Amino acid sequence: MKRVFMSFVSALLISAPALAADENANMGPAETNTATETATTSTEKTTDEENTSALEKLISKLPKLSGYLQTGWNYTTQGKGTSSFQAKRLRLIMDGQVMENVTFRLQIEAFNGIGGSRNGNGQKNLQVMDAFATAKLSDALNIRAGQYYLPLGFENYNISPATLETVDFSNICYRMVCRNPVSYNVVDYGRDLGVMVFGNLLPNAEKDFNYLSYYLSLTNGNMPMKDDNNKSKDIITVLEFRPIKNLMFKGAYNWGEYASENIAGGNSLVPAGVKHQEMNRYIVGAWYNDPNGLNLRTEYGHIQAGSYVKEDGFYALAAYTIGNWVPVVRYDMYRDKVNKATLNNYDRILGGFTYMFSKKLKIQANYGYSMYTKEAKDFSNGGKKGSSQIQIMAMYKF
Repeated sequence: MKRVFMSFVSALLISAPALAADENANMGPAETNTATETATTSTEKTTDEENTSALEKLISKLPKLSGYLQTGWNYTTQGKGTSSFQAKRLRLIMDGQVMENVTFRLQIEAFNGIGGSRNGNGQKNLQVMDAFATAKLSDALNIRAGQYYLPLGFENYNISPATLETVDFSNICYRMVCRNPVSYNVVDYGRDLGVMVFGNLLPNAEKDFNYLSYYLSLTNGNMPMKDDNNKSKDIITVLEFRPIKNLMFKGAYNWGEYASENIAGGNSLVPAGVKHQEMNRYIVGAWYNDPNGLNLRTEYGHIQAGSYVKEDGFYALAAYTIGNWVPVVRYDMYRDKVNKATLNNYDRILGGFTYMFSKKLKIQANYGYSMYTKEAKDFSNGGKKGSSQIQIMAMYKF
């Protein structure tokens, strides 16, 4: 409507002199009318183009909004067993430009499961996942500040729920990276507040990938959106090496110190009065990924904090893209060597597939069977050696 109005006004302004002259003189030859019409049409076109260009410039300056919803059905025989429809994730993402070479990201999780963050009815609340700015000084030097996802392992940094081959991550990601080390069962989604320097080094001749990338992160080592409770900071160092385009090796090491703190929904690992309990964790892995074919990935991880935490994890995944289909198998192992009777001590086999209806819609079906250690079976699973899980989930992107 605005463009029509502007075109109409422009046409009036242009044609006004001609109309005034027509009142005092006879019309000229037919060619004169044609020329006037041509000039008017040309001006209308120019005005339309200018308005369209202005609108496009305005839209280009606005933050980009995106996100996804993952929802479906989950069935498990673990413990007493459950069958439930679930809304696993609803992510709202805003990406924008602060200034030249400086970008920002805001990501909100609408179905977070962080212990102690639910309301009085046990319903899940909103949680800020990411809130950071990134300054790109060069390919080799970037600076990120705010709350960001830690570069520990492939699954927490290089992969998102939107691109994961299975419905759920491995326990290397869930328990070693996405669990606050201060507390035994509080999820922090692998996020922390701090500053990170990172970049790509040694580009190959075609410059379509880099042989070497690095990350150096300094963070609180506490819960997301929360100040630190001691003077010590978490230090994370990471190296990624690509000998060829589709093959990556990654090694990550994290050191931190933690103070005793009672967190709603979690059990503190650090005894009362202790302010500097040291924690170490590392994850190493290899990943071959052909987007149109074979996908192989494996990782091993270890986390230890004195005599309070000592855990090991490993997984190996194989998938293959065949048109819109992506069949997948995964072996997943985890051992909690301090709490040997929990159901975190298992060997799990998973099989399933992803079907891509389009770039914005996919459906995933997974079947997993967990085999528990003797202590976990006897004390936490009612004597049953294993449990089954079926997941059928759809993901809608926008």
